[in-house]
Amino acid sequence: MYINLNSSAVFLLSTEIIIHIADTYNNRLGVMMSEYAKHKIQHEILIGGGSNAFFNGIIAWLTLREGPSLTWLGSSSFVVDITATAFILPFIVALIVIPLQKKKLQKGAAETINFGPKSLLQHWVNRLPDATFLNAIIFGVIGVLIAAPTPLIIFYILDIEQIEPMTYAIFKGCWAGIMAGILVIPMVMSALRERYSLT
Repeated sequence: MYINLNSSAVFLLSTEIIIHIADTYNNRLGVMMSEYAKHKIQHEILIGGGSNAFFNGIIAWLTLREGPSLTWLGSSSFVVDITATAFILPFIVALIVIPLQKKKLQKGAAETINFGPKSLLQHWVNRLPDATFLNAIIFGVIGVLIAAPTPLIIFYILDIEQIEPMTYAIFKGCWAGIMAGILVIPMVMSALRERYSLT
């Protein structure tokens, strides 16, 4: 229970920070974000990020609670676990989120989202391939290149040599939730690009 409460608190705080940064970015650069887009993105961050925070924290706790502390190297390496999760999690989430949002758009249950010509994120999303599987691979690679090194660099700077299973489960739940919450934004934008409304 202690794991869930801490993971949820950190994740919700991180979500508020992400939304605040996005709003500040939009206001300063004149990026167009409709009320629908804003609420849609916030909803997907909470659902995607929250569910991944919960399940990854629980799974890590159940699988590691009887084991030794995690270290940089060896059979209980947090480097391997973090790197593998950084690819697998975005890959699977993309395979679920993108087709689901496309179907909602085609059925009229969702609207197109476009942040406008001043949005760098929109420009990048518009360049993503149409194929869901290729999108999933791209998001998985992004996870490995960005989401995996970030905590490892922090561990190195803080001179962390090993992590107790309980502490790691809490960390992993929070980290996985934040990663999913951030990456679900371009995933939803990719699915709800305007051209899909014509199919």
